[in-house]
Amino acid sequence: PKWLTVESYGLILVLLSAILYAIAGAFVKLGHVEGGLPSTELVFARGIFQGGIVVLGLYFCRDDKQQRLIYRPFGNGVAARKLVWMRGVLGGAGFLLDYHCMAVLPLGDAITLMSLYPFLTIFLARAFLGEEIKPLHLIVTTASIVGAVLIAQPTFIFGVDNDADLPTSSLGYITGCLGSVCLACVVTLIRKAGKIGVHTFQLLLSWALFGIVFSVLFGPSEGVWKLPESAEVWWYVAGVCVVGAWAHLMLNYAGRLAPAGLVSVVRASDIMWAYACEIEIFGQQPSRWTWMGVVLILASLLAIAGEKSRGGGSGSGKSSTSMGVVLILASLLAIAGEKSRGGGSGSGKSSTSTATTLSSTKLIPTGKDGDEVHAQVPLLSRVSDIESPEQTPEGKAA
Repeated sequence: PKWLTVESYGLILVLLSAILYAIAGAFVKLGHVEGGLPSTELVFARGIFQGGIVVLGLYFCRDDKQQRLIYRPFGNGVAARKLVWMRGVLGGAGFLLDYHCMAVLPLGDAITLMSLYPFLTIFLARAFLGEEIKPLHLIVTTASIVGAVLIAQPTFIFGVDNDADLPTSSLGYITGCLGSVCLACVVTLIRKAGKIGVHTFQLLLSWALFGIVFSVLFGPSEGVWKLPESAEVWWYVAGVCVVGAWAHLMLNYAGRLAPAGLVSVVRASDIMWAYACEIEIFGQQPSRWTWMGVVLILASLLAIAGEKSRGGGSGSGKSSTSMGVVLILASLLAIAGEKSRGGGSGSGKSSTSTATTLSSTKLIPTGKDGDEVHAQVPLLSRVSDIESPEQTPEGKAA
């Protein structure tokens, strides 16, 4: 639209894709809970579906020299191919690290660790893309992370009921942090690839290829793959493929239209939309911490929207920053007050309830020795990561 700048248009598309990712996550959970399908099998199905669409797109799309992209599926030139392959490898590795983290840690802990990537992205974008770090960017990123913490309610902050038997592993915390690093690298690579003219379909093909390969290699550790046993489960699989692919494509197009740091913040709002799906579909009851987290994430989105709608003027930046500071301090003071009072009779139960009921738990064999762990397949998990579209001049009206 002519009334929007390219950056604003890109951020709106990223927000819409975050909502679609949450819906796709609901289909992932339904497919696992109702159909008993391992998450790696669902990723494999989506990789096949998306890969087929991408191959068709590469055949019909042409580059500046009117040559079909199918003849250069991973980009033109050595630099482009390196970025595309690095994106695929890091995307696949990030998926495996995130899944291991969710399998061996309480869900709240895993989600919190995997939500750290916006903060890392800001500094990677500064180092490798030369993007400016503004005070507002730091504020909204912090607000987004704190909001994710309040929604996920990790046990290492909120504690856990004595009756709760939740999985834990020191290696899980390491893999969770590494997964965030991988996703931050992916966001930065996408932005970089868009700037040198890498096509959206070329990045999508990279994800599909490595998603399929990693799913096949590590799928046996999660459980036995099987065909859906009912028409209803087939619909869930179709939802994962169609909605997930559409969200992926939308985010591919928008990923390079705005600064990588802001893109990562808006993309991280999927935890809020995913929790909304939990409430609507699975009957999850939100606690006061959840509502505080939602307020913080919405505030960060409104602060970004306010900056973009006013052209990033000084008044806008000061007002948005002040709002973010007040909300973050209020949340931190509330947490400190709650902890000093021992959390109250209902606080610990509420936190543990949130951490344990956000996902269905199923015993599956994992590891080399076939030991059983509580493998959590949460709605709040990422169904995939993000891509970048072809290069478009920035600063113009969309």
